[in-house]
Amino acid sequence: MKDHITSYDSLYESMLKCKNGVTWKPSVKSFLLNGEENILRMKHQHQDGTWKNGKPKTVLITYPKRREALSIPFKDRVYQRSINDNSLYPQMTKGFTYSNCACQTGKGTDFARALVKKYLWNYYCRYGTKGWIAQVDIHGYYLNMRHSDVERQIRNLTDKDTAEMSCGVLRDQYAGETGYNPGSQMVQIAGISLLDPLDHYIKEQLHVKYNIRYMDDFWILVKTRKQAERVFGEIMKQLQIYGLKANKKKSHITPLEKGFTFLGFDYRLTETGRIIMTLNSDSVKHERKTLVRMVHKSQRGELEPEKVDEHHNSWENNADKGNSYKVKQRTQKYLKQLRKGEEHGSKKNDSDTCGNGRGREPQSNRRKAEKGYRKPESDNSVSGSNDRCLYSRRNRGG
Repeated sequence: MKDHITSYDSLYESMLKCKNGVTWKPSVKSFLLNGEENILRMKHQHQDGTWKNGKPKTVLITYPKRREALSIPFKDRVYQRSINDNSLYPQMTKGFTYSNCACQTGKGTDFARALVKKYLWNYYCRYGTKGWIAQVDIHGYYLNMRHSDVERQIRNLTDKDTAEMSCGVLRDQYAGETGYNPGSQMVQIAGISLLDPLDHYIKEQLHVKYNIRYMDDFWILVKTRKQAERVFGEIMKQLQIYGLKANKKKSHITPLEKGFTFLGFDYRLTETGRIIMTLNSDSVKHERKTLVRMVHKSQRGELEPEKVDEHHNSWENNADKGNSYKVKQRTQKYLKQLRKGEEHGSKKNDSDTCGNGRGREPQSNRRKAEKGYRKPESDNSVSGSNDRCLYSRRNRGG
C-alpha cells in the first residue's frame, strides 16, 4: 500500500487536485513551476527514507466562528491528499452509519438538512407533531480530541502501512497529547471517525431511528421525553470516555412543537405536516457585521467592490435553501444603505431577524404618516389620554 500511495502517478494526481482554487498563492506557483520534478523528488525521498513532514503555520479564521487553523505546506498537502484518497478515506468511512453526514463524498450540510426534513416527515406520518428533540453540541471538539484515541481509531480501521503513515503525519504536525486544528483532510477524517463507535451505539444499542451527527453536533428525535432524557444521558456518559464535554448552552431537550435550530437554520413542523426552514437570526446578524466591515474597506480602497458582491451572493445562495425571501430583501436594502453612506447598525435594524417583522415601524404609524396626520400640540396640563382622544377625532374628521 505504501508503494501505491507514494508512486509518481498517485502523487501527481494529488497535486492536480490540491492546486484547484489556490494557484494564485506564491508557494503553489513555485511548486507547480517545476511540478513534475518536485513530484519525482518526493517519490525518491519516500523510497530512500529521507522524506520529512513540513511544519505547518497557524492562521486565524473568523467565519463561521473565530478559531485557529493550520496552513500546511503545499508539498505536504499533496502527500496527505495521496494518503487520504488512495487508502485512508476508503478504509475509514466504509463502516460509517448513514446518519454520519460531515466531510464525505456525496454528503455535507445540504445532505444533513435534507435528512432532517426527511426524518421529520417520516415521523409526522407515523406519530404527528408530538415528539421530543435531544441536541448535543461538543465544546471545543477539535481542541480536546486525545491523540491516543485518534491513533487507536485509525489503527483499528486501516491497514498497517496506512496507519503508520497517517499517525506519523499527525504526530509531526501536532505536539502534546490533546488537540488538533482543522485545516487538513486528515484531521477532518479523524474528526468524523473518532465518534463512529458512539454512532453505532446510538443506532444499535439505544435503538434510535431518527438521529443525525454532523461532526460534533448530535440531533435526536424520539417520541417521549423519557426517551429523550435517556438518550441524552447516555451520550453524556459516552463523551466522558473520550474526555469530551458538551456545550451546555447548545445541548438541551425541547418539544418538537416548539421547533429547533440545526446547522444554521430554524426548523418548525406545523400541524399540517409542513416543514418550515428559515435562516437563523445569528447568521443574519453576522452577515450584517461582515458587510459593514467589507463596505468600509471598499470605501477606503482596500477591497474591490466586486468582492463584497461575491461574498453577499454566496451568503444569499445559502439563505435560498430555506424560507428566507424577506430576510434577503432586507439585507439587500441594508447593503444599499451602507454603500450610500446612510446610518446603519441601529437597534431596530440589528434586531431585524428572519421574517418575524421585529425592528420595523408599525404599519399603522406608516399609514398615518402617509396621510399627513400630525399629533396636535398640547400644553403640560393635558393628559396623554386627552391627546389620544383629540387625535382620534381629527382622524374621523370631527
